[in-house]
Amino acid sequence: IASITPGAARDVGQGTMGSCGSKPTGEEESVDHRWTEPNAPNREAFESGELLHEPPQFVHFDPVKNEARPLLIKEIKLPRATQTHEVCYEPSTRCVFVSQMSNSTLVRIPVDERGVLVDDQDAWRMGECDAATGAGISGLHNISPSKAHPGCLWMTLQYANELLLVDVRGEHPLRIRQVLKVPTLCTDPATGETQRVGGPHCMRECPISGELWVGLKGSLKDTPCRSRGRGGRSSCCDPDANETNMAELARRGHDTPLPDGWAVWRVAPSEYDPSAKGGQGKGGRLYPCLTSPPMLDFDSLGNVYVPQDGVDTVLYIDRESGESKQLTVPFPASGATPRITGPAIATAPDGSVWMTLLGSYNSLVRIDPRRGHTRELYAFGGPPWCKTIRLIHLAFGSGGRGNFIYALASDLLEDEAVDAVVVLRMDESWTRCLGRRVIPLPTQDCSCHRIAVVDAGSNLGGDGRSIVITELASSKLLQVELRHLVDFQPLDESVSTDADGFVVHSYTTGESEAGHNC
Repeated sequence: IASITPGAARDVGQGTMGSCGSKPTGEEESVDHRWTEPNAPNREAFESGELLHEPPQFVHFDPVKNEARPLLIKEIKLPRATQTHEVCYEPSTRCVFVSQMSNSTLVRIPVDERGVLVDDQDAWRMGECDAATGAGISGLHNISPSKAHPGCLWMTLQYANELLLVDVRGEHPLRIRQVLKVPTLCTDPATGETQRVGGPHCMRECPISGELWVGLKGSLKDTPCRSRGRGGRSSCCDPDANETNMAELARRGHDTPLPDGWAVWRVAPSEYDPSAKGGQGKGGRLYPCLTSPPMLDFDSLGNVYVPQDGVDTVLYIDRESGESKQLTVPFPASGATPRITGPAIATAPDGSVWMTLLGSYNSLVRIDPRRGHTRELYAFGGPPWCKTIRLIHLAFGSGGRGNFIYALASDLLEDEAVDAVVVLRMDESWTRCLGRRVIPLPTQDCSCHRIAVVDAGSNLGGDGRSIVITELASSKLLQVELRHLVDFQPLDESVSTDADGFVVHSYTTGESEAGHNC
């Protein structure tokens, strides 16, 4: 699919009725029988001598009727930006929201009655702007829905050290319901050492307590996501922009000292105290962590799991006791370079917690909170045409079609990696992978970054679900409809135990009736 100007897009597999009578699903049937029964005139021509040889037969079939598998892929050009980051679907407004960090821009795109992105979008610069260029410098990053405030999104201005609760409903357009400024000093209770922190990267609202948990990614100079391939620079985590913009915001009166450490901030919005001094969390609590916290998520009890993309452990925080500890996790025996956790972590519908390993080949870690945080490695393998599959983010789907993990593979760290969606069909227990399908993105070398499920309700006899993907380096948003993703490469599983005692699920390709190698 070629690049498309802002607001324009291309639909694949949903064309209008052609001369053979094929129609999109849901339209009234109107068949031209001259096309469905074309053989009689040919027989007459042969019998009359007009044709010197007996003609072959044409046997008509309607692919839509026989297979019912038209696939929609739509790619939309967003406003130009160096970094297009987060994406989420807000169901009460039926809109997809996208953040562009490099120019602090929020983009809104509605979906139509079919659940398809419309050919229109609105965008807003957020926060302070550069006086010369007009570009935003506050660093809009996180956007995530609020369960406690339906129709509102939590957003972070990473360079400005701010959290915003923003109402995105039509009756209250972009009404800011709350502003919180993150702590910029963190005192480690174990050592008494105080570090500068900040840079809210990911934040989530706990569905159990309503508390906010924020990853203060802070210093970016030692983050592996800043480098790529053979000594090059990636499109993410720009330490120069971090330093320049935070310094400029500080000159304008913002509390934005350049961080030299990392922490996770926990705070109840009602207990936020902006006047609190020192390194204790402005009415909340700070948890020092290792390099550095890109994302976090909760188990069914509200306990928190935080990958750290500069080390090989996960930070676990018990919600009730407030105690924290580092959890070791399994890695593939070879090819895990760099050996880091995350950046993504998310909770599946069954309560298990899944984490990407960006430095490893097509691998995830499954954490079972009900079994003492048991960690198991899943190595899914890949087709021969995929030299490198590096998973950066993931989302889940379940229902009548089965259980699925939608894992996003990116070339953010490695030039030879593929930008693709790896669709994993799981069994009923979410413990075994039954099939795999790797779908390369139409735009490669885009450092695709985040994936989210759009559940827009039933449409045209389907379930209305799709996935949307941000392409960080190409300023695009890609949508893939899910209802006709039915062909998968069967996988055979073998289970072993590695040298550290972790269970490892390894997968090789089985026989595919359709002959796929995906």
